[in-house]
Amino acid sequence: MSETRTIINGPASVPANAKDVPTVCVFCTHNCSLTVDVKDNVITAIRGDERNPNTGGYMCNKAQAIPNYVRHVQRLEHPLKRMPDGQYQRISWDQAIGEISAKLNAIRKKHAPRAIAMFGLGGQGNHMDAFGALPFMFSINSPVFFNALGQEKTQHALVWRHMYRAGPDIYLPADEAKSDYVLVMGTNPLISNRGLKPVDEYKKLTSDAGRKLVVIDPRISETAKRADRHIRVKPGGDAYLLMGFVATILQEGLQNKAFIESRVNGFEDLAEGFKGVDPQKMAEYAGVSQEDLVLTAREFAAAPSACIAWDLGVEHTVNSTLNSYLINVMLLITGNAGREKGNLFVQQFGPRGRYLETQAKALVSGIEAIPFILPIGMFSPNLVAEEIQNKHPDRIRALIVDSTNPLVSYADTKALKAAFEELELMVVIEVAMTETARVADYVLPAPVGYEKWEYATFPHMHFTPQLRPPVVKGPDEALPEQEIYYRLTRAMGLVPKAPRILHMLAKKARSPLGAPLYLGTLAALAAVRGGGLYPILGRIMTWLYETLGQTLPSPALAPLWLICQGYALTHRKALNKAIPEARTHKNPFAVGELVFEKLLAHPEGFLAGELPLEDNFKVGCRHRDRKARIYHAEWMADIKKLALTSPSQRDPSYPFVLNGGLRTGWTANTIVRDPAWRKGKGPHCAVWMHPSDAASLGVGDGDMVRLETRRGFLEGPAKFDVNTAIGHLQIPNGFGLEYPDPVTGKLKSVGMLVNSIVDIRDRDPYTGIPHTKYIQCRVIAADVSV
Repeated sequence: MSETRTIINGPASVPANAKDVPTVCVFCTHNCSLTVDVKDNVITAIRGDERNPNTGGYMCNKAQAIPNYVRHVQRLEHPLKRMPDGQYQRISWDQAIGEISAKLNAIRKKHAPRAIAMFGLGGQGNHMDAFGALPFMFSINSPVFFNALGQEKTQHALVWRHMYRAGPDIYLPADEAKSDYVLVMGTNPLISNRGLKPVDEYKKLTSDAGRKLVVIDPRISETAKRADRHIRVKPGGDAYLLMGFVATILQEGLQNKAFIESRVNGFEDLAEGFKGVDPQKMAEYAGVSQEDLVLTAREFAAAPSACIAWDLGVEHTVNSTLNSYLINVMLLITGNAGREKGNLFVQQFGPRGRYLETQAKALVSGIEAIPFILPIGMFSPNLVAEEIQNKHPDRIRALIVDSTNPLVSYADTKALKAAFEELELMVVIEVAMTETARVADYVLPAPVGYEKWEYATFPHMHFTPQLRPPVVKGPDEALPEQEIYYRLTRAMGLVPKAPRILHMLAKKARSPLGAPLYLGTLAALAAVRGGGLYPILGRIMTWLYETLGQTLPSPALAPLWLICQGYALTHRKALNKAIPEARTHKNPFAVGELVFEKLLAHPEGFLAGELPLEDNFKVGCRHRDRKARIYHAEWMADIKKLALTSPSQRDPSYPFVLNGGLRTGWTANTIVRDPAWRKGKGPHCAVWMHPSDAASLGVGDGDMVRLETRRGFLEGPAKFDVNTAIGHLQIPNGFGLEYPDPVTGKLKSVGMLVNSIVDIRDRDPYTGIPHTKYIQCRVIAADVSV
């Protein structure tokens, strides 16, 4: 075996039997802390971990699906290569790395670095792959990165960057547990489990007569049923409703003048722009009563504290970026942005995030990459097909797909499949033989998040990092993603072998004096070779893994040691409060090592620091004057246009609006391939519709119906739901996976694949985020005789 392919980080070695092993749930961003029992290398019991300072023992039923995620018949065990006849042949790691690196280098030789793109990273709660993938992309000097966050969340990062100059590590969640007035938009927390201990906290909220819950949702959701007021907004009407709220507050002089004076810049221009917005018209356009609109706006402004909790319902619909902007405007003019009991600025664990002033732009749309959570700008997956299928010499020619399944998870399956056929090379790094893996040139097996060291980077209310060790052993040939990228980096000649001095200094790096010497030498040796910021970062991270990594329980932990050092250097005040022994160290590198030791010693998670509450606004607002820029000329121009124009009439050929992502107790993300985890009566995937709509179509409850859009059709059973609005349809998310039939062994689609009928062109103009919550369609009774 050649030196460049030497295994640094191989399969984990863990006991075959263990009890109460700490880990987390990876089925949503909440990442509930768990303990599991293992017998004969199989997870047999799952419980909430009360020791975790963030989730405190909370978990939902979906965590019980973890064994189905870890062990199933579609797990990948060996590197595979697609042969000319379309079949896959098992190959060695040496052959896979050698052939892939040669093909990538051939593309690099002929084309610009951006011809090689990255798609994926960071399955929910499984984020260690990014510590290998991003350095690999840095070393190539390619800025083209498509991520799931770009499919739904980056409009917020775009808005926060403009309004607050917030770093990519900042988020602004609602403080629902404490707020006097909770406004919920586009989410059903009692079912989706969005937020901290949502079932417990919403029970407290609705039983407290001194607090109020208002839910905005086209459907009478489980959360809406418990609300003090339910505003049944028309699908796609959220921007009009928010415009009406803001206009009411401004035109009636209900804004928080003191807060605006001290924290807001550009208010006069904003107020002038909203003079032409008529709340009565906005109520009409949103499909709600003017009384509900005006009363809610007045109550929100007058409440001692108020917050807005939002999610996919206002993110995957029309006017997605405007919705985010208007939410922030409403929080600012009422003084509820960056304050306890309002919406608090929170930050992920690590050093304070920075972003580059200039980001890459998509070749076709011109949409700019947006940094969010990660330090590199990301594009919406909705742009990838056109970035492949164009005539530009720098178009994407090679795609590395890591821990994501685009042909199921992202909009317009047909467009993506056609684009993938035009690639010169497609490599999939995965844990299972997914729909996307089945069209790749090479498929490389990785461990699932319970078979390797893992870590999640999602921001929470406080700094509560949780590094968890592997709990079961994975396939012998499955390699952690960081190792795969390290091998590719070395085989391609992107980064040379680490200088010997770094190996020597790495042995002393975990001492207070050794850490700065090691890091300084590492940075200097990486910088002296030049090439620009990205290649320098690529060398630093690759050599960190290669040198310091070999002194740790796993080389995968080397980036986390660096993150702990950065956290100690930038959050000393919070650290001292949470960890009293940190006060005894004057050397910040000693404090960083203390944090890293705690990370290793507490796989159940620990409190590393509390975010400031008294002046929380400064956590997110990083303009020099600490004032938010509330006025944005382009977004205000859009608002003025909307205010003067009634919602466009839908194509009469498609009279229904489909919500392609209803949350139920038996929906999860698409990493759970084995459908056996779903319990109870079915069907779990159906077309939910109001009985009166069904009657007009001559459809009975359970009858098969055919849903048609411009992009295709789906067939499935109808499910009567009196809580769904007339003219509005719902299909649960997370379905459409092809899994072997337990009897025949042949692949069978489980439920309906909503993304197969979403048009890639229906998207937000600022981000490319698709309108999967607003799909125009028609529905007819299916011909079951065919």
